[in-house]
Amino acid sequence: MIPLPLVRKLLKLQFKLKRSKLFALALAVVLLALVLALLYMYAENVGFFTALYWAVITMATIGYGDITPSTLLGRIIAIFASIAGIATFTAFVSILAEYFLSGSIRRMMGMHKVKFKGHYVIMGRGESIESALLELRDAISNGQAENKPIIVVLPDENERKKLTLAEEIEIIIGEFTNKETLERANIKDASYVLLALGDDSESVFVTLMIKQLSNAKVFVEALKHESVSLLKQAGADRVITSRTLAGRLLASSIFEPEVVDVLDDITTALGRYDITSMRIPEVEGMKFGEAFNILYNRGLFLIGYATDEIHLMPPLDTIIPNNAKLLVIKSTM
Repeated sequence: MIPLPLVRKLLKLQFKLKRSKLFALALAVVLLALVLALLYMYAENVGFFTALYWAVITMATIGYGDITPSTLLGRIIAIFASIAGIATFTAFVSILAEYFLSGSIRRMMGMHKVKFKGHYVIMGRGESIESALLELRDAISNGQAENKPIIVVLPDENERKKLTLAEEIEIIIGEFTNKETLERANIKDASYVLLALGDDSESVFVTLMIKQLSNAKVFVEALKHESVSLLKQAGADRVITSRTLAGRLLASSIFEPEVVDVLDDITTALGRYDITSMRIPEVEGMKFGEAFNILYNRGLFLIGYATDEIHLMPPLDTIIPNNAKLLVIKSTM
């Protein structure tokens, strides 16, 4: 069985060869049409545009009959144009079809390059990718996140088979530490990159690479708490320590299982309740207690606000600052 990486390399080489052949043949068709037009001008004593029109129509074997050669030399040129036209146009159409077919195969295997700008890129392994994708798509549909394309980058085909991803999601297959993979995902023009690589040392290296290529915000999943400082030094805008969080929740399940259930529910937009942040200008400058009553009647449970810091359950007479993001719990039912 041929190794998949070798198949990718062969397809990549074939794609480049097809593209070069396509350009070469297109140039040959144009030059042939120009040469035939010049010869026909000389043989039939007509203008250049008329001769070029005749050459293209004859090469394409359309033959409207509105312009016909009247001299022996013109007829000889017409015979050559018909034969040469059939050969070149057939070859051109054949290579053009192969070019697009090769592009489709590259896309199917995740070897293509995207041209999106301002998009989201999710890179990694395991179920974290799928849950991050579902959460992001749900946030987009609810208007909580900007509606931008999402690109998923996976290390290999086996990883793709483990996940259940929607058909419309663009998938790039390639090594995370390979610059060419990042370029195919157009990291340079991305707005946000989510990393769940399952390897903290690899995450540090990839974060450094991304920050060299792009101004995108990079959010990273870390497995060990001691990796947080390294990732932030590498340029990560936010680091989530997934395993320590999971450990705390597991321990809490013993003595406060209801709290774990609530946290599990409100931290996903797919549950019955969701915790979210939003700006509501009309309550800015109000006392926290007044804002709480107004929002509660709208189905929003105000628990605090965020400026440069997070303020949870502030005194009821606290004035909500301008431009503060309100932290609320809302029903998703």
